[in-house]
Amino acid sequence: MMRKMPIMLLTAIFAFARVASSAEKIGDLAWNESNIKTLRAADNETVFRFSCEIDPECGDLTLSSVDYFEFHWYPAGDKKYELAIDSQNGPEVSWLEIYWQDAPRKFSSQTFEIEGDASEEWYFSPEFAGTKFADLSGDGKEELILFDTLEYDLPPSRRTNHVPGGAWPRVYRLRNGKYIEASRDFPSFYKNKILPQLDKAIVKARKDVKERAEGKTKPNPYMGPHDDYWQQPARYMAALIMCRDKILRFIGRDPTAGLAQAREWMNSPDPVLVNDGKSVFEDIGGRDKEVNAAKVAVERASEHWPNEPW
Repeated sequence: MMRKMPIMLLTAIFAFARVASSAEKIGDLAWNESNIKTLRAADNETVFRFSCEIDPECGDLTLSSVDYFEFHWYPAGDKKYELAIDSQNGPEVSWLEIYWQDAPRKFSSQTFEIEGDASEEWYFSPEFAGTKFADLSGDGKEELILFDTLEYDLPPSRRTNHVPGGAWPRVYRLRNGKYIEASRDFPSFYKNKILPQLDKAIVKARKDVKERAEGKTKPNPYMGPHDDYWQQPARYMAALIMCRDKILRFIGRDPTAGLAQAREWMNSPDPVLVNDGKSVFEDIGGRDKEVNAAKVAVERASEHWPNEPW
């Protein structure tokens, strides 16, 4: 007589079978308008298992071992949809994986490695509700918006210590089954959305800089006078200014936007701001003399800066 299988084991087997079945359903269903409700109803575990079936590098990873996992379905044109997965497994780098269905059980994908930067907070804050995907051209396809650093020779410590380094949003367009950089095709996106948002964020940042400076004059038993906490608002505002000026240069409104500000940062005792100025000189181009002077200024400011790493 066959012994009864423990109830907990049976439950686990049935649960696994349901997940496996759901993962198969994602691959078997057509990724189109008629099935989008079913596709969006899938849970994280189902989508994670599907992605591991497609990606052999998934290895022994499980959903519980991943720090962050989130997915969305976006229009890809012709009433078809693409699957975008945001994941993170560590404090510094996250990944965006995008999947397309070429045929039943046949898929292609594209992966972007994303290094977080504290200077992007304005775009993703609740006030502005920035998004990675938006139909900017009105053709039924989602454009991809990713931030690119404005830093040249970024010191590793600035990543690990979340020091704002300056970053600006680039636009990628879906073409022939891949996202390619196409920022110049969307000047109105920068003029009508990004620049007004940045102006508001800079106004707020100026207030924060003033408030933090006033707070520094009052006794604080938890922080010393040289703690980087006091520099954070000024560094964040500098990152916002760098982003705004980069866009002004990019859209041709002011080819030398930020030049005067970069020269001012050169005289700052804060090596972060001096390095910001160096990055502006390098991005404008044709300013080798000022770039070399900025490199010397960064070294000098770093030597005298009380906190390491900066």
